[in-house]
Amino acid sequence: MSLASVPTFVTASLSVALGIFVLRRNKSKLNWTFALWCFLTGYWQAHWTLLFNINDESLAAVLARIGYSGITFIPIVFFHFVAEFTESLALKRLSRLFYAIGATFLFLTWTGDRYIAGVYRYDWGFYPKAGALHPVFLAFLGIMLALGLNALLAYRRRVSEQRLKVNQINYIIVSALIYSLAAVDFLANYGAEFYPVGLIFTNLHAAIIAYAIVQFRLLDINVALKRSLISALILAGLLVPCYLILISSQQLAFGSIDIAFSLLTLSLLAAAGFLFPRFRFIGEDALERALFTNKTDHHETLLQSSREMVTVVDLSELSERLVRTASHAVGIDKAALYLYDDAKNKFSLASTVGFELRQTCDPVLGHGDPLVQALISSREGFVREELAMVPAGNGKSAAAQRMGQLGAEVSVPIVSKDKLAGILNLGYKVDRQIYSTEDLEFLSTLANQAAVAIENARLYENLKQSQLTLRRADRLSSLGLLTAGLAHEIRNPLVAIRTFTQLLPERYDDPEFRQVFQGLALKEVDRICGLINDLLNFARPSRPNIAEENLNDVVDSVARILESQAKDKDVKIAREFSADLPKAWIDREQLKQVFMNLILNAIQAMRDGGSLVIATRVSADDDGNVSRPCVQVEVRDTGIGIPEENLERIFDPFFTNKDGGSGLGLSISHQIIQEHGGRMLVRSKIKEGTSFFVNLPLEKPDHSAVEDPLRAS
Repeated sequence: MSLASVPTFVTASLSVALGIFVLRRNKSKLNWTFALWCFLTGYWQAHWTLLFNINDESLAAVLARIGYSGITFIPIVFFHFVAEFTESLALKRLSRLFYAIGATFLFLTWTGDRYIAGVYRYDWGFYPKAGALHPVFLAFLGIMLALGLNALLAYRRRVSEQRLKVNQINYIIVSALIYSLAAVDFLANYGAEFYPVGLIFTNLHAAIIAYAIVQFRLLDINVALKRSLISALILAGLLVPCYLILISSQQLAFGSIDIAFSLLTLSLLAAAGFLFPRFRFIGEDALERALFTNKTDHHETLLQSSREMVTVVDLSELSERLVRTASHAVGIDKAALYLYDDAKNKFSLASTVGFELRQTCDPVLGHGDPLVQALISSREGFVREELAMVPAGNGKSAAAQRMGQLGAEVSVPIVSKDKLAGILNLGYKVDRQIYSTEDLEFLSTLANQAAVAIENARLYENLKQSQLTLRRADRLSSLGLLTAGLAHEIRNPLVAIRTFTQLLPERYDDPEFRQVFQGLALKEVDRICGLINDLLNFARPSRPNIAEENLNDVVDSVARILESQAKDKDVKIAREFSADLPKAWIDREQLKQVFMNLILNAIQAMRDGGSLVIATRVSADDDGNVSRPCVQVEVRDTGIGIPEENLERIFDPFFTNKDGGSGLGLSISHQIIQEHGGRMLVRSKIKEGTSFFVNLPLEKPDHSAVEDPLRAS
C-alpha cells in the first residue's frame, strides 16, 4: 500500500465503523439514513485507496467510474437524512425526485465521457477526470446542500422551545458545513495537482453528527464548538496552507514533489498540533511538581474545600476548616477569621491558627475600624506591604497599620449578598516568600466559597431556632389544654375536702364520719399531688437525655394526665401494653410531647364520645429498603376520621382541620420521631376512626440526631 493511500484507507475504515456503530445503537430510519451516508463516504474513500495503489490506467478509469457511482448519491442521501430528521413529508417526496436525478447521473457515469472523462495521473496516483456535465453535478450538489440547510433552519425555528432538539439541529448544520469543505477535492478533477485533503473534513463531520444522533444528553453547541470544533478547524486551517507551502517549496527547490515525504511531514505536523494541547497541561503539572516541590495545587485544594464546605452546617466547625485550609494551602503559620455578629453589630474572632487569643490586638472589629471600612469599599483583598506604600492620610494607610497590629500580611474580605460577612487575615508565609498573584486569586475564590457556606450555616442555625420556637409554641398550646382540663379535675377533690372541712366542727365527735372523710380527703389530696407532678414533669424544660426507656411508662404517664379530658368527652381510654416490651433509646421528654399530641388529637376527634386504644408491641419497620426490629406504639380512636385527600398533608406545618388549631402538633411530632430514627404512619377511614403508628428502632440512634442544644438554653 502506498503512503498516499493510507489516509483514505483510514477514513474509509472509520466511516464504515461509524455507520455500524450508529446502527447498533438504534435501527430507526434516521439512523439507517445516516449509516448509508457513512457507508457511501467509506465507499468513496475506499475506491480512492485502490486508485492510489494501481499502475494500470485502463483499470483506473473503470475504478473511477465505479467510485463515482457511489459519490453521486452522497448529497442525495444528505438531503434524505434531513427529510427524516425534520419528519417532513414534502422533503421526503422531494428526496425521491433527487434519487431519480441521481440515477440519471449514474447512467451518465457509464455512457461516454460527458460526466467522467477518464483519469489524471498525479504523483500520488490516479484521479477521476471531470467531463463536460460534471459542473452540472456540482451545481446539483450545491442546490441540495442549500435546500437541506434551509430546511434545518426552518425546523429549528419551529422547535425553538425544545432545547435538546435545537442542539441536535445546530450540530447537524455545523457538521454539514464542515463536510461541504471536502469540495476542495474537486480541484483535482479539473487538473489541479492537489492531494485530496477533504478526508479531514469528512472525518470531523462524521464524528460530530454521530454524537448528535446517539447521545441523549448533548453539550450545548457553543461549548462543543469552543472545545473541539474551533480547535479542529484552526488545526485544519493551519495544515492546508502548510501543506501547500511544503509542496511549493519542494517544486521550487528540487524541481519535483516527493509526495511520500510531503505526507509524512504533514502527518507529523498534524500529530504535533493535535497532541500538544493534550500534553501541555500534563507536562506543566509534572514540571511544576518536579521543579517546585513546595508548590501547592490550588485547583485541587479548591475542589476539595468546596466539597467539604457544603457538607458542614456548624458555623464553628466551618470557621476552623476555613482557616486550616487557607493556612495549609498558602503555607502560613498564622491565620485568623473574623465573622460579622448581628447581635453585637461587630466582627468577632471566630477561629484562629497559630494565634492565641491573648496575642491578638482586639478579638472584635467594629464598623468604624479602618480595615473594615477599607474592605467594605474595595471588596478586594489587601497585601499590607502594598497598602503601606500609599501616601499618609489615606484610609488605606490606616488599614495597613491596623493589619500590622493584628499580625496580618494579607486581609481577604468574605462578601455575602453584597455585605461584608467576614475577614480572613493571614500572616507571613513560612518560607517568607511574597504572596503571588496565584495565591491571592486562590484566597479570593476560597473566600467566595466560604461566603456561600457561611450563609448556609447561618440559615441552618436560624432554621433550628425556628423549629425550637415552633416546638415551644406547640408545647405551650398543649399545656393550655392540660391546664383547663386539670383545673376541672382538681376542683372535684377540692369540693370533697371543703365539704369535710365545713362539717368537721359539727360532726367532730362522730368517729365514723372522721374515719371516712379523713381517708377520702387524703386520697383526694394524693390525687391532686399526682396530677400536679405529672403536669410539672411535662412542662419543666430539661436537657436532652437519650436513655433506654420503657415506652409503656412514658405513654401511661401521658394517658393519666389526659384522663380527665377524656372523661369530659365521654371517651374511654383502654391500654393494651405488651408485658415484655423491650426498652428503646429515646428522649423521654420529647416522646411525651409526641404522645400528648396524638392522644389529644384522638380525644378531640371523638366529639360524641368513643373509645381510645393505646397499644404497644414489638414489630418490624419496613421502609422499602431494609426491615428492622422496632417498638411500635399505636394510638387508635373511633372518631370522625381523616379525608383521604388530606392524609398526605397532615404532617405539613400549619395544616389543620380543627377550629382554632395551630397545625403544628403533628408536624413537630413527625420531626421528633424522624430525629429518633423512627417513622410515623397513619391509617384512617371516614366515620370509622384513625390509627397512628409510631415505630422506634431498638438500636441506639446517633446522639446528635436527637439532641437539641437550643432546648437547654
